[in-house]
Amino acid sequence: MIGIQRFREILVEISSQANAELEDKIDKCVLAVKEDHLQKKITDMPGVVLCANFPDAEMQREHADKYSEDNIILLMLLEKVNAGEQTEEQELQHYAKMQTIIQKIKEIIGQRYFNCDELRTGHKIRTEWEYNVYGGFNGLSIALTLEDYD
Repeated sequence: MIGIQRFREILVEISSQANAELEDKIDKCVLAVKEDHLQKKITDMPGVVLCANFPDAEMQREHADKYSEDNIILLMLLEKVNAGEQTEEQELQHYAKMQTIIQKIKEIIGQRYFNCDELRTGHKIRTEWEYNVYGGFNGLSIALTLEDYD
């Protein structure tokens, strides 16, 4: 299982690199155990927030003395938007901004973790649009697995 402090460091590193390369910035990273925990943490938080769950893990033994664990990760890039206050064009521009940031995050993950010595991702990253989650946040989420192996 990936160490939770190391996982937070990874998120901060990804966020910092994305911010260095993009005009639109990630304002904060937030980790939470479960969805209701996340909702409490971000309720009135302004700006673009990169949220993540504490990764759940599944361990499998490959040989008698070798094992690996799959850390199931959900990252959400969210920003609070008051429903009904945006025109259709403003809404589209907001989602386009969020899409640019999430694409950069996926690029960074691909460069760092598809063939990494410390952690390795699977070959798939699932991306979904988010609307009006956690009390009015819009954005995108990505789901992936990071493999921690011995």
